[in-house]
Amino acid sequence: MIGSTMSEAKAPTHRPPWLTVLTSSMLVYGGVTLVSALLMLREPRAMAVMAIENMVRPAEPTTQSTEMIQKLDALSSAIVERHKAEVRVGALISLAVALLTLYTVAALLSRDPHGRKLAMVTALVGIVYQLGGLPLAVTMARQAATDGAELLSHAVIDSGRQPAGFTAAQLPHLMVLPAILSGLLGALACTVLLYYFGGRRGRALYGLDSPGPTGPAQR
Repeated sequence: MIGSTMSEAKAPTHRPPWLTVLTSSMLVYGGVTLVSALLMLREPRAMAVMAIENMVRPAEPTTQSTEMIQKLDALSSAIVERHKAEVRVGALISLAVALLTLYTVAALLSRDPHGRKLAMVTALVGIVYQLGGLPLAVTMARQAATDGAELLSHAVIDSGRQPAGFTAAQLPHLMVLPAILSGLLGALACTVLLYYFGGRRGRALYGLDSPGPTGPAQR
C-alpha cells in the first residue's frame, strides 16, 4: 500500500521557471496550429500560397511582381488541388493536435496531477505529427519546384533572397529545405518536452521521486 501511494503523481506545489517557459511555448504553438488548421479547412490552398509568397516576395512591389504573385497563386492552387484530400486530412489532424496541446496546457497550469502524463503523451503525438507530415510537405514542395521551375527561379532572384551562386538546379533543395527544417525543429521541441517531463525534473515536480520505505517497512 505504501509503495503504490508513493508511485502516484501528486499535484505540483509550485511552478518552476522551466514549466512556465514550456507551457507558454505550448500555448503559443497550440494557438497557431489551431488557427492554421481552421484556415486550411476553410481554404486548403491558403497555407501553400503564403509559404511560397513569403519565400519569393519581392523587396519592392511592382506591377511585374504583382503579376508574378498571381502566377504563383495559380501554381499553388494547382498543386494543392492534386492533394486536396490529404491536405484536408492533415488539417483535421492539426486541429486534433492543437486541441490536445491546449488541453494539456490547461492541465499543467491548473496543476492537475495528470499534467505530466498528458505532457508526455502530447510530446509523443507531436513527434509523430511533425515527422508524419514531412512526406506530403516534401512532395508538394518538389512538385512546385518541378512545375514552376522557371517562374520560381525568376521569383527567387527578383526577391533578392537567393543564396550566393544560386542556380535553377538548386531550386528543388531550396523549396524542400524549409519543410524539412520545420518538421525536424518541431520534433526537437517535442523531444525537449519529453526530456523535462519524463526526466528528473518532471518526476520531482509531480512527487514521483519520493524515497520509498526502508528497513522493516519494506516487508
